[in-house]
Amino acid sequence: MAKRVILALLVLTLAAGGAFAQISAGAGGNFAVGWDSLKIDPIENLITTTGGGFYVFFDATYVEVDIGLLFGSLKSKASGGGFSAELDGPDVSILTLALFGKYPIDLGGFTLFPMLGIQLDIGLSSKLNGVELDSSDVADALNRFWIKLGVGADFNLSEQLYLRPSILYGLNFGTANLRDIEVDSAICHGLDIRVALGFRF
Repeated sequence: MAKRVILALLVLTLAAGGAFAQISAGAGGNFAVGWDSLKIDPIENLITTTGGGFYVFFDATYVEVDIGLLFGSLKSKASGGGFSAELDGPDVSILTLALFGKYPIDLGGFTLFPMLGIQLDIGLSSKLNGVELDSSDVADALNRFWIKLGVGADFNLSEQLYLRPSILYGLNFGTANLRDIEVDSAICHGLDIRVALGFRF
């Protein structure tokens, strides 16, 4: 499945490249944090996923396709009704596939662009105290679909090389495991801070 999705994203980028001419690609690092806030009265649960990784991107002026890997860990905290508990782990690895629309604005010394798009997280592994979950359990625990928006900028280092920082905020629909829990309220959201080096062809 992941291979088919990657191929589809690359085809979309190449098709967009034919329409919009300027093609570039690059790679960079990503710091990501996600929060799953669940309320099951009177208990409030907060699951925080913190990690980092790297990604490659393919750019066609108004379209950006990203393929990345994230490595992180979860921390859970439950409190309310005189009860409080915390749990560290598991450690996780995730494949990310994203497609963004972007609108470049030339500001002279650099180009600024707002971004809006979607991201699919595909869980690769989840390990707690040295014990790894089965692949089907990893999918239920980690796979999720995001809608993300943000802003990025391109700073020219030469005619072909440029530096691309970006920041994204996203909402997601939770994992299969979270959706199976009957809750009073839930919000799943996250933040990405990224820096990449790009090359124009």
